[in-house]
Amino acid sequence: MTLQCQEEICQFVTDTWSALLNMNASTTDKPFAQKGKDNTLAGCVQIAGEWQGTVILYAPKELSKKIAGVVYGLDEAEVEISQAQDIIAEITNILAGNIKSILPAPCSISLPSVAITDYNLHHPGSETLTAVNFDCEGLPFLVVMLQDSKN
Repeated sequence: MTLQCQEEICQFVTDTWSALLNMNASTTDKPFAQKGKDNTLAGCVQIAGEWQGTVILYAPKELSKKIAGVVYGLDEAEVEISQAQDIIAEITNILAGNIKSILPAPCSISLPSVAITDYNLHHPGSETLTAVNFDCEGLPFLVVMLQDSKN
């Protein structure tokens, strides 16, 4: 079963950025590119059930710290990397929960995990269903949805 969900992902991301962070996120044609060693945080949530796949949020460390600063009421320079990881995990979890609402039932989501990485995450036996590039205050980020090939 192939889903068409890019429009919904765009709406979920812009709504989450607006409601949770009071920040604007917009789609962009500029592709996300990881910059330098240990500069990208990747949040990941697995979806299992009638539909199986993975939701991944890639964000540069700079954007992750900016977002964490908003949530924790800190200056960006005061944000610890663990706080940036926590907020990327939470936002990935929120996005996956929203995406789950448009999938065939029953489905469940895993707890989020976050890696600081220079590499793209891959789930064996899956293929990219959609990848949407976004911009927030001049900083890029990427939301990817992988679909298990057994769907």
